[in-house]
Amino acid sequence: MSEQILKMVNITKRFAGIVALDQVHFSCNRGEVHVLAGENGAGKSTILKILSGIYKADEGEIYFNDKKATIKNPEQAQKLGIAMVFQELTLIGELTVSENIYLSIEPKNKLGLIDQKAVNKQIQTAMDKYGIYLEPDEIVNNLPIAKQQLAEILKILVRDPDLIILDEPTSALARKEVDQLFQIIRNLTANGKTIIFISHRLEEVFAIGDRVTVFKDGRFVDTCNICDINEDDLIRMMVGRSLQNIFPHKNRKIDNEIIFEVRLLLDHDKKVNDVSFNVHRGEILCVAGLQGHGQSELLNAISGLHPLKSGEVIISGKKISVKNSGQAIENGIALVPADRKSQGLMLELAIQHNLSISSLGKRLKGLFIDSKAESIFCSSIVEQLAIKIGKVTNPANSLSGGNQQKVVLGKELATNPKVILFDEPTRGIDVEAKREFYNIMDSLASQGVAVIMNSSDLMEVIGMADRVAVMYEGRISGILQKEEISEEAIMRYAMGITEKYFEAGETA
Repeated sequence: MSEQILKMVNITKRFAGIVALDQVHFSCNRGEVHVLAGENGAGKSTILKILSGIYKADEGEIYFNDKKATIKNPEQAQKLGIAMVFQELTLIGELTVSENIYLSIEPKNKLGLIDQKAVNKQIQTAMDKYGIYLEPDEIVNNLPIAKQQLAEILKILVRDPDLIILDEPTSALARKEVDQLFQIIRNLTANGKTIIFISHRLEEVFAIGDRVTVFKDGRFVDTCNICDINEDDLIRMMVGRSLQNIFPHKNRKIDNEIIFEVRLLLDHDKKVNDVSFNVHRGEILCVAGLQGHGQSELLNAISGLHPLKSGEVIISGKKISVKNSGQAIENGIALVPADRKSQGLMLELAIQHNLSISSLGKRLKGLFIDSKAESIFCSSIVEQLAIKIGKVTNPANSLSGGNQQKVVLGKELATNPKVILFDEPTRGIDVEAKREFYNIMDSLASQGVAVIMNSSDLMEVIGMADRVAVMYEGRISGILQKEEISEEAIMRYAMGITEKYFEAGETA
């Protein structure tokens, strides 16, 4: 029988009268990967923040390594051997990788100064041990987001905790980097470390997990061995419906009318290199490819955020100018960006201000905002998108990830777009919120809005796309029609293997 390292019993947590956790229990065995699953708002983050010392439970007990534990703050959690890698990075961008990793635990020499030689030796030992290789002297802000994520993980690992919480650790990683992380996780569990893993990507849950515990509405649902369930079982536990009902049925009428087109788009650094495609009325076009091949830059260029050197953008047969985001909005182009926190929201401002910022001109009375019209507008968006909020005057950072993403979407829909671009729209949101987004996209396409989505989730691409434009090194390497769409076909084009080349290789 596996040795139990963690046991949480009858944990209850309330916030201003709202019960976030209701008498839940949760336990982990030493050396396992234990997945914690559930919709946004199910209580996952709350119980992990209690475990890591950020919150204090109102009721319940925690046992760690067979001893009753009192965890009042993160420092106590770390001393016990509990560490958490947050979805939102905690690195200091102006410092180097090594300075971030050893911040507050730097080895000192006899004079009390930082022993840089010892730092370099220890960080090299840690990188060799865990298979994470970074330039220790590189400034964090100069690193791509994927390497920043690996630095965040290495920062935790050098402290040698017994239990490691990974909250959406793969959300910014490419497939190769995900494989690397999974190998690190396997090495850790083989050496007796315990991993609590949160991911909204179902394929990852089944690829890396040993057991899964499901929460729903702040209550414990069940704990199962991963090998004993399938994706449908897990989704039913989480949201009460099966996988087949997550994606909308593709019964939209797609006609020959081209409502949006780009021709030979080229940016200054060739991250977008002579890209051409079109979207028909009623159609959802997905942009796919391996991370870093120009998908986000393409959507940013169309929306005026990423400067273009040349090319044409055409809506309903009319050529338009998109030299900046203001011009794009005026011409009916809206973007739901990949990073809602840094690109889509003003987190400290009220929900109502975030919802209305892109369409303020529609509710002006003279030089001033019509507060009554503003209130009616915000209420209608909240109701239309089923955004779960307390008050519209609450800050945007008070919302769960899925509801924050709905606010970003509501802000863009308020501009009445003719073209809407979704860049990784379901990153870091739960299955039910994903289903809602898919239905909204489907509805927009049915209404004649040109819907273009970039996603690194191939299941999502296959489930939503009428056509797929695959990018490789800034170019479109192939466009797949509905009957041609498959994971294998997408990956061939994503690796630069055109059909002609592939067939030649097969017969060689």
